[in-house]
Amino acid sequence: MMNSELRILFIVDAIQGRNGVGTYFQDLACHLEKRVAQVELVAPSLETPHPCQGIALPMPGDATQKVFLPRMRRLTQLAMAMKPHVIVVPGPGLFAVAGFWLASKLSIPVCMTHQTDYSKLVDLYWQGFTGRFAQTMLAWTNLFMFRGSTSIATISQPQVQQLRRQGIPHPHLVGTTLAPEFIEPAISEPRQHIKKILFVGRLAAEKNLHHFLELATQRPDLQFSIVGDGPLRAMVEQQVKRSHNLAFLGWCPRQTVRQQVDQHDLLILPSSVEAFGTVALEAMARKRLVLTTPACGINDWKTLAKGLVVMEAGETLLQALQRIEALPTAERAYICQQGYRGARQLNEDTLDQWLSVLQITANKAHLLPRPIPSATFAVLRRLAAYQT
Repeated sequence: MMNSELRILFIVDAIQGRNGVGTYFQDLACHLEKRVAQVELVAPSLETPHPCQGIALPMPGDATQKVFLPRMRRLTQLAMAMKPHVIVVPGPGLFAVAGFWLASKLSIPVCMTHQTDYSKLVDLYWQGFTGRFAQTMLAWTNLFMFRGSTSIATISQPQVQQLRRQGIPHPHLVGTTLAPEFIEPAISEPRQHIKKILFVGRLAAEKNLHHFLELATQRPDLQFSIVGDGPLRAMVEQQVKRSHNLAFLGWCPRQTVRQQVDQHDLLILPSSVEAFGTVALEAMARKRLVLTTPACGINDWKTLAKGLVVMEAGETLLQALQRIEALPTAERAYICQQGYRGARQLNEDTLDQWLSVLQITANKAHLLPRPIPSATFAVLRRLAAYQT
């Protein structure tokens, strides 16, 4: 089968444009549209709700986000009409589990992605019995879906090792694509001195946002900006009231994020848990300096290594910033140029990697077991056939 013949269905829980996973599949689907026969992204959207998007529930631990239920009749109708060669799901969410189940009933190969270290996030948000229960359920669901998937893909080398420890012998390593908003507009060359520093991301515990706020206090001579939303929004707003050099923009659409990246000199990603760090790649594509912690998965990509500044063990954000400021202007410009080249190369490499994974997955359709009869699926199939 040629790439141009592939039909791919992505079924994703993450809200489009609202976090790393959501933007990942939004961007990937956009690029694949030009290379395969058909791509459909089923994912919740706050601006233009998807037909398969059902009612919303509050997300536990984060009032700024919602969990959406899939409309199974609509989803069944879409899958039956499209007849995808591969269904891609990032588990374990409600949409992903629904897509996984539906694929098993339609004998469609599943490619599951592993993009989040759920155990670390559970440790941050839930302790005691609740935490142990959540860990157990996530681990069981993940393992069940891993074993039932035709292929597994992940976005960083540490997660490849994590999958192998869980008994997945041959996970596929794939990169991250860039949205057209970060590739096509003209680039303004970086300034010679650092004057404006940016944070973009979810305002949550795993982002170590307090370190960024502390740096803003320590360097009143610089301007700091925060783009994003999350459970720590109130903490950020309180800090803004006390600071003359800190701006808070809240959640912004991708075009505004790109404009903010262009207007700043340095992007900081101070996370303690970060599977990749898409915004870092976006900043590199715009020729901006990027500072990351060792926890960020983007550090493990050799293509990008020369275009990143990674914090050293025991180093504070202030010390890391001072180290960057001490670099000769020519060296900072070299880092920006290497980041620019590396980000665009990774974008192209990622498309080739994904097409390879999708081909491998589609070609194993004949190895799938016969579907187990299901009364639920029989009802959904009949309802889907009559739905207008």
